[in-house]
Amino acid sequence: MYNNRALTITENIIFLGMCLDCNLTWKLHIDNLIKKLSSICFMLRKLLPIVIIKILRMVYFAHFYSHISYGTIFWGSSSSMRNVFIIQKRAIRIMLRLGPRSSCREGFENFDILTVPCLYIYVLILFAVKNPHIYQTNTSILVRIQGSKINCTCLR
Repeated sequence: MYNNRALTITENIIFLGMCLDCNLTWKLHIDNLIKKLSSICFMLRKLLPIVIIKILRMVYFAHFYSHISYGTIFWGSSSSMRNVFIIQKRAIRIMLRLGPRSSCREGFENFDILTVPCLYIYVLILFAVKNPHIYQTNTSILVRIQGSKINCTCLR
């Protein structure tokens, strides 16, 4: 009860496009994301014989990249992120006309595309740079230690 109203408990909820479950895991969100990304891979495969590679790259960034970059700071540490990375490699292989087991490392470099793990690290660094007031720096810790007159000696 809250303000004389009965609250209902739900197993899953979609909030700002992110699927949350009652256990606060990201599996449901990533499963939905993988479905969307798989359909985008199908679209890339159908566009492959029709358009040039620059157009495919634009379609990738407009559709695929926009989905994986949304909310990455939240779900990027999930163990299911590996599945998103596998789908991302599939999209690169489609754009490069490679086989399913071929290396796509050069494709990421040639297209200037960040992998999902790199994107997660990049988003975290941007967050830390934009919000320095949240974090405690080493110099402030050192000043506090010296202010309380604690002497630390290093053993050689």
